Amino acid sequence: MNIIFVIILCLYLFITYLFAGIPSAYILTRMVLKKDIRTIGSGNVGATNVYRAGGLKLALPVFVFDFLKGFIPTLISVFAFGKIIEISVIVAIVAIIGHILTPYLKLKGGKGAATSFGAFIVVFPIPVLIVVCIFVIVVMLTRTVALGTIIAILLLPIVYYILGTIVKFNPIFPFSFIVLALMIVISIFIIFMHRANIMRLIRGKEHKI
Repeated sequence: MNIIFVIILCLYLFITYLFAGIPSAYILTRMVLKKDIRTIGSGNVGATNVYRAGGLKLALPVFVFDFLKGFIPTLISVFAFGKIIEISVIVAIVAIIGHILTPYLKLKGGKGAATSFGAFIVVFPIPVLIVVCIFVIVVMLTRTVALGTIIAILLLPIVYYILGTIVKFNPIFPFSFIVLALMIVISIFIIFMHRANIMRLIRGKEHKI
């Protein structure tokens, strides 16, 4: 990589962070409900908590925007940086971090589920679709979004590894151990952000939908 390429990439990552940091849950609840989403329900700045506060009509646009915060920068990176999957995964991770550690709310954003979905479906759609199906089943059975999210995030690197090395099914990008390592790191980070949910699940007091 030459210095110009590195500078452009760093600038793109910074722009991705700023874009993904836009707290749609906070903005919409302020505009529509005249309330601070951080003081409602679980206090999470995400679509699930918005659903509890304002119903599906308010939660759906939040989910879509949070999804696009991951999807758009990652998709652009695929074509802008020569279809190098490692770079696109780094962009995806920066988008997720931007959503979770938003610079606009003192680094207190959402927990990354919708943005992760949008970002990762660009670079490995099959593993993501598999874990999304598992997520839907878990949520339908338990009515607990956090449990579905945690299980899906835990399984994503495992499914990616199995499909890439055992099944040898890599329809878009070749399997990469670097990507696997990055996936594991961001998965651990997202699960860490759900630590309060995990404690409530253990106590049987997690919020249901």
